[in-house]
Parts: sequence; structure tokens; C-alpha cells
Amino acid sequence: MQFDSYCSRCQVLRQFEIGRRLLSTEDAHRYLLDVMDLIAHAPEGVSATYFTPLFQDALAKYGVTEDIYAEEKRWSNDLVLPLLPGLWQKVESSADPLLTAMKLAQMGNFLDFGVLRAEDVHENVQDVLARAETESLNEAEYRCFVEDLTKSKRLLIIGDNAGEIALDTLLVRQILRQFPHLHVTYGVRGSNALNDATREDAAYVGMDKLVPIVDNGSRISATELPYLGEEMRKELSASDMILTKGQANFESMATCGLNVYYNFLCKCERFARILGVELLTGVFLNERRLPPINIYP
Repeated sequence: MQFDSYCSRCQVLRQFEIGRRLLSTEDAHRYLLDVMDLIAHAPEGVSATYFTPLFQDALAKYGVTEDIYAEEKRWSNDLVLPLLPGLWQKVESSADPLLTAMKLAQMGNFLDFGVLRAEDVHENVQDVLARAETESLNEAEYRCFVEDLTKSKRLLIIGDNAGEIALDTLLVRQILRQFPHLHVTYGVRGSNALNDATREDAAYVGMDKLVPIVDNGSRISATELPYLGEEMRKELSASDMILTKGQANFESMATCGLNVYYNFLCKCERFARILGVELLTGVFLNERRLPPINIYP
């Protein structure tokens, strides 16, 4: 994959907004020049998520050293946790509890402050979660997913955002209930990266009480294979199947050749065009059955 001009424009605009919000006019201008320089000298084969720690370090030069998404992450987890008992009842009472849990996990990908505006997330999260009851999931891929769960020994789920990880506990509980033979591990980011889930978030929502937690060993907000820590590398290698959450994991792993199921909401106009879907449409794909697409032409 190759980082292209469309993603470059998107990254520059996003960092422009961050700089304008956090820095003086002069420092915001300097920061934007740093951003463009980092993009111009990016190595081949990286996705947009590769720049997350680089932009964090560039901001630190101007005194912004705190986690700028800390408040949003706490809000997201605290928003979802009280909803879990009622959502679990919906899962359990549905005709296909695993399918319902998968849909809720997919809708939870809406909780993304790295892409969406905070006010949009605040205002619309309840409506988005309610869509899980009527949202469709790729039926053919879901059947393959269930078949793989039946015959596999190890499943690695790679999470995405804070808040979303709380909804993922419903899915993990359902998988453990229906497939008790399966060893399930949950993956998080190695450190603060946008509003992505970390070990701290896994403990906060109780995911660590359900399954072992591994982290990717980096501050990259995705699963960039060349930059993973040893712990995640070993888990990827040992797993018969992988379920990833979020568009960033799809963006960074597509064409990897592993038995990966991608479950996310499409939140980018470019990927909406590539995949032929509307914005905020749920996507469920398997790596080995991807349609002919060109992620980074």
C-alpha cells in the first residue's frame, strides 16, 4: 500500500484543525509545516495511521504533551458502560445473539474522535446504536465467520476505540458462550493513540476479566504489521482467525493475506468510493475474499 495525495490532504486538514485549537497562530503555522514535512518524507507502504505518533511528537515540540483525547476516552467508556446490561438483554433475546452482538460491535465503531467531530458523536451515538436492530451484516461472510469460529482454536480480536471496546465485551461474552473451545485474545494499542483503546481502557470496561489482553507495542492507531511489538506478532502468528474492529485496522492490514475478518463503519469518503458504500455504512469483509480493490493506487 502507498500513502497517496487524497490521504495527505485529509491528514493536513485534520492536523490544521488540531493546531488551530491547541496552539497559537504562529505555532499552529509551524506545526502545519512540520506535518507536511512528515508526510512528504513518509516511507513507502504505510497507511495514514502510521503518522499518529509522529504528529504527537510534533505537537510536543510546541508544549502539547498531554493526551488530547483523554477526556473523550473517559466520556466514551462512561457513556457505554451503563448501557451494557440492557444491550446484553437485547442480545440474549434476539433470534441470533452472536449476530446481534456483531452488529452492536460494528455500530460501536461510531465512537471515533480521531475522525468524527465530538459534537456529532455526542448527539448521534444513541441513534447509531439503535440501528443495530435493523442493520444488515454481510450474510455470506457471517456464515463463513461462524464456520471459522467452529473449527478454529485461537481467535484474536483487535479493537479500535475507547467506548467501542465496552460494546466489544458483549461480543466477546457471546463468542465465549457459544464456542467454549476457542481461546480468545483481545488486542489494544501499545500507548495513547487518538482515542483508541489501551490496556487501561480494557481494564476500565472489564475486558481483561474476560480474555487475555495483548497490545501492539506502538503508538500507531492501527495494526501496521512492520511496526508491531513481539507480543502482538506472536499472537497474530498463533491465531487461526482474526477479527479486527475499525476502518484503520482495515486500512493498515488489507492485502496482508491472513484470515482476517474486518468489521467497521466506513467513515471516509475515499473508502466509501472504493468499497461502493455510503458514509457510516457497516462493512464486514474477509481478507481472503476481498473484492478487487486498490487501497493505495
